[in-house]
Amino acid sequence: MKKILFFFAILSCTVAFSQCYIEGKSTLSVGENQIYTVKNNTAKCAECHAWSIAGNEVIVNGNRNQKDLKVKGNAAGNTMLSVEMDSEKGLLKCYKNIMVVPSLPKKLSEVAEECDFNINGFKEQKVNDSTVSYAPDNVVKNLQYTWIAEYENGEQKSSAEPTAKFNFTNTKGIRALKLNVKSSSCVRDFTKIYEANYWDFY
Repeated sequence: MKKILFFFAILSCTVAFSQCYIEGKSTLSVGENQIYTVKNNTAKCAECHAWSIAGNEVIVNGNRNQKDLKVKGNAAGNTMLSVEMDSEKGLLKCYKNIMVVPSLPKKLSEVAEECDFNINGFKEQKVNDSTVSYAPDNVVKNLQYTWIAEYENGEQKSSAEPTAKFNFTNTKGIRALKLNVKSSSCVRDFTKIYEANYWDFY
């Protein structure tokens, strides 16, 4: 009987804990603003929350005692956001891991006004459910090509071929794809930035 009561006590604690959940992005760019919210908020009052964060990867802007917390990406790295909530079920605490990655340029492409080759961007094509290929809109010989795929977790992969292939998954998508094309007298850079959920439906 004691074992059964102990099991139900553990179960009730688990259910109560599961109701405390922080909603918001898991990956932020340096300089990016984001609001995190306690989902299924059961606090006794509007200011019955206590937010805390480890490290200096993000900066907190605003009140730390309400269900919503405004933060800003400050430095690349990993950090943990936590909140304690005084509820009718007692003190609940929940956590969220956040990865802060370096910021990307806002321009999608930067093209020199005059150049000795005619490349103005690149094309993307799905190879299979885990591979995507890229090619310049006009493949020109005797040029130096540098492709860089930057993933959501901060990892980078590169290729020096005129065309490139990169792997992806719905949990490890490409955050930005960069192409640098160089001749003896001209350089052109192109960047495509992806939305966070782009690869979930690719």
